[in-house]
Amino acid sequence: MTLPASTQLLLTLGLGAVMLFGLVGIVAPVLPGLGLLWAAGLAYGLLVGWGTWGPWLFALMSLLTIVGFVADVVMTAAGAKSQGASLWSVAGGLAVGLLGLLFFGLLGAVLGLLLGTFLAEYRRANDSRRAMQAMLGMGVGYGLSYAVKMLMGLAVFGLWLIWVATNAS
Repeated sequence: MTLPASTQLLLTLGLGAVMLFGLVGIVAPVLPGLGLLWAAGLAYGLLVGWGTWGPWLFALMSLLTIVGFVADVVMTAAGAKSQGASLWSVAGGLAVGLLGLLFFGLLGAVLGLLLGTFLAEYRRANDSRRAMQAMLGMGVGYGLSYAVKMLMGLAVFGLWLIWVATNAS
């Protein structure tokens, strides 16, 4: 069943707004950024239609979303590990970062990630200099993962725009 053109337009505009919220969610991780972008793409295919290129574009969007999710975890941890942090310090940083996000928003997440890494590594090694190195490595890794997530989010959004343009013709 094909929806009327006016309904398709409203759905497309609404899902475009969801996509933009997803991009905002990458910048301020209070929203599930990449997940929101992916879900809006899926909704577009299911509600408006897949068209000729839709399945291929959505598959590529899915791959980029997975890359972004994996980069977030792997690059953040790799940054800390490259500066000598233990697995427990990485886990401690991630746990305190999550608590910081829940209670204090974006700033709490970043500060919690760094502080948790520092405290866990200091407790393990009893060396503030080593703990500071681990914390800085975690920060660098997080920054790099943020850049990758933003690139993946922009690419997903761009692919969706191509999908919309090719679906309209």
